[in-house]
Amino acid sequence: MKKIFLFFTLSFFTFSQNSKIKFGFQTGLNYSNFRGYNIPASFNQVYSESPAFAYLGGFNFEYQFKEKLSLKLELNYERKSQKGDNNIEIRQSFDEPAQAYNFTTKRNYDYLVLPILLKYSFTNKNSFYVNGGPFIGYLLKSKFTNNFNVAGFNSSDLETTKDNKKTDFGLSFGFGKNFEVSNNKTINLEMRENLGLINTSKIDVWNGGTVKTNSINLIVGISFN
Repeated sequence: MKKIFLFFTLSFFTFSQNSKIKFGFQTGLNYSNFRGYNIPASFNQVYSESPAFAYLGGFNFEYQFKEKLSLKLELNYERKSQKGDNNIEIRQSFDEPAQAYNFTTKRNYDYLVLPILLKYSFTNKNSFYVNGGPFIGYLLKSKFTNNFNVAGFNSSDLETTKDNKKTDFGLSFGFGKNFEVSNNKTINLEMRENLGLINTSKIDVWNGGTVKTNSINLIVGISFN
């Protein structure tokens, strides 16, 4: 990833005077989950999973091949999360009835993500566009968190980075609109789907399954040329 960061930096300083090059920044929301496995039916009454919101941010540069066709590279810090709803019963002593407790757990994966996107603008003013291409992710850390709060029970967060592979790979597809602010400044709004294709888990998964990333981004960016 140090080489990727150096590539982006050198590219910016080398091509910043080229009228075909745009350089920009983006931030946004990330709505994600993990797929590739099935939770055993015996767990359904006590545990269920659902997508969760997180965030992303980074920078990019874009090279214009033709009037409507360009290549866009991004480097984003992206958190991919999934929420778990838990329902357990605890008996504090044999003399007391069991009490039900509901709490939420989260799996948070922090990645550096490099999308390599071919972008095509399909309107006269190049305002609407579609893009697509592969992405490579590098795992910085992952953590299992919870809001369980019952006296006498350990509810600390759990570091899980060692249980996951460092590299993720998949495909990205997006649709967006550019808003020209001035001759050299553009704001863009984009919705993007990121489909992970490889198993990111080093350890065994329920029912022999896999853990593959999946996320939808709502991105707001600004670019300069």
